[in-house]
Amino acid sequence: MRLATNWKRHIIAEVLSDFEFVVSWAPGLIGHKLRVFYLKRRLKQVGDRPQIGVGVQFIGPRNIVIGDDFSCWSNCTIAACDDGILEIGNSVKLNRQVYLNACVGGRIVLGNDVLVGPNVVLRASDHIIENSDKLISQQGSAGGEIIIEDDVWLASNVVVVSGVRVGKGSVAAAGAVVTRDVQPYTVVGGVPAKFLKNRGD
Repeated sequence: MRLATNWKRHIIAEVLSDFEFVVSWAPGLIGHKLRVFYLKRRLKQVGDRPQIGVGVQFIGPRNIVIGDDFSCWSNCTIAACDDGILEIGNSVKLNRQVYLNACVGGRIVLGNDVLVGPNVVLRASDHIIENSDKLISQQGSAGGEIIIEDDVWLASNVVVVSGVRVGKGSVAAAGAVVTRDVQPYTVVGGVPAKFLKNRGD
């Protein structure tokens, strides 16, 4: 009996995976409508008027909340599996190949009116590396938190690491690696990111 139940689960999971693949890559207006229809039933919450490009992957959909007027271009990964939490506010715009990963107990919060450039990476959990006698792959991961406040622009190729809060109205210049908190209404850049100027200077 248990074997039959396991087979049923595997078959259902395979059919669901195939359907998600087709929906994710379906072109044109019909593809967009299919994605919106499907995601409104799979994600914990999706607001009004979402725009979802082709090849966007949602992992751990029941842990993902998205507000109104969300826009996401092609080939993004939005992940909150293994007890992760991912909350996206209103009027958030993600460009191509953005990678948001709150898996393994991590938490990522994007406020309202956040702009995220292409190839940006936010990862809220890190590999544990404390024990040099063990392989890194065997030490597991530790969840952390990334908070992006309202009206922030993360330009192309920015990386934000776990434990960082990016303040309201701030900008991270292209290629910045943000390893510590960013004050509101400032511009940071570089590796690691450092203060460049106040907005309006």
